[in-house]
Amino acid sequence: MLSQYLKQPVYWYDWIMSKEDPRTSDWPLLGSPFPMLSIIASYVYFVKVIGPAWMKNKKPYSVERVVIVYNIVQVILSAFFFFYGGRMTYLSTKYSWLCQPISYATDPETMTIFFILRKKFTHISALHVVHHSSVAWGIWIGMKFGAGGHNAFFPFINCFVHMIMYAYYCLAALGPHMKPYLWWKKYLTIMQMVQFVIAFIHGVLPLYFDCNFPHGFVYIIIGHAALFLIMFFNFYRKAYQKNMSDKKRAEKDSTSYDDQGKEIGSSVTFNSFHENGNVHKRQ
Repeated sequence: MLSQYLKQPVYWYDWIMSKEDPRTSDWPLLGSPFPMLSIIASYVYFVKVIGPAWMKNKKPYSVERVVIVYNIVQVILSAFFFFYGGRMTYLSTKYSWLCQPISYATDPETMTIFFILRKKFTHISALHVVHHSSVAWGIWIGMKFGAGGHNAFFPFINCFVHMIMYAYYCLAALGPHMKPYLWWKKYLTIMQMVQFVIAFIHGVLPLYFDCNFPHGFVYIIIGHAALFLIMFFNFYRKAYQKNMSDKKRAEKDSTSYDDQGKEIGSSVTFNSFHENGNVHKRQ
């Protein structure tokens, strides 16, 4: 009886693996799901447990130059994958924007840690960890069972977003003097959310325009897009809308009025005080 229950998971595992994409079955990390799952588990364990414990009594490392180089490399790689991959997919005339089946042909055209070291533990949010873990797993599934076709759209637009995102990170890593030029951080988050909306809408198209694209991939794509949209919107609401409300509340609380109810200006400022109508910096 017990052996029958043990045989069921093995049967389903063998059945799922029999659906693999023959073009990528021999690629590194794609023979079995366990190497990728081990990497993801190790990543999560490091950023949430080992890393913070290791850095607990250490001074933050100065890795600004490494971060700058890393971000520049990411911009270059994202641009390369966007334009090179796009030239063979959505930037060419060979791919349908409505529904593109997976080609299992073997032609060439069908064949991408610093927060811990800097002790920026607040950056290792649920969004950060879930995003990077699920993307790695989603890409593994796509590469293992159906590389290309309609699956290519999400990574395609994601590379474009990452070009801009890592350019922002690179500028931010240059130092505080760049802050006046980074006013568009809010709009970067909005662009990321728009990306997920577009990916969701594009992902459901094969349900209405039949091109023999597996519907299982449709549900994976729209599931990823919906999850990321919800998480990024939650981040946006907490990071921007709450800050805006707090700022307005602070301005309202610090405003004083004369005996006729007219506003005469702020009586309290965060880093200054009033004296005879002049504002002086606190020492």
